[in-house]
Amino acid sequence: MSEDKNSDTKFVIQPEQIQGRSIFIVETTPSGVQVKTGFLADDGRVLELPAIFPTQEYALSQIDELRKIVIQHFAQAQQAGALQGVSLEGPSPDDTIQ
Repeated sequence: MSEDKNSDTKFVIQPEQIQGRSIFIVETTPSGVQVKTGFLADDGRVLELPAIFPTQEYALSQIDELRKIVIQHFAQAQQAGALQGVSLEGPSPDDTIQ
């Protein structure tokens, strides 16, 4: 009896080392301000990745910066009339995340 040799090619995926920093991608849409997290690589690529906060101090400083950016986007959208039907008065009890 002869054995068939497996001729499937196996690929080994090597992890890629990427240097850069976490970023927030903030966009104004007709339904509100959209925020995504991403990663800006040193080579200029923007990758959609979760933001990682290594310390509480770093996390809170990033949240403060995100807050400023979101406020700016709402202010610009309000001036341009770009938001339709979106309340700029703050969250209602129904808006809470649990």
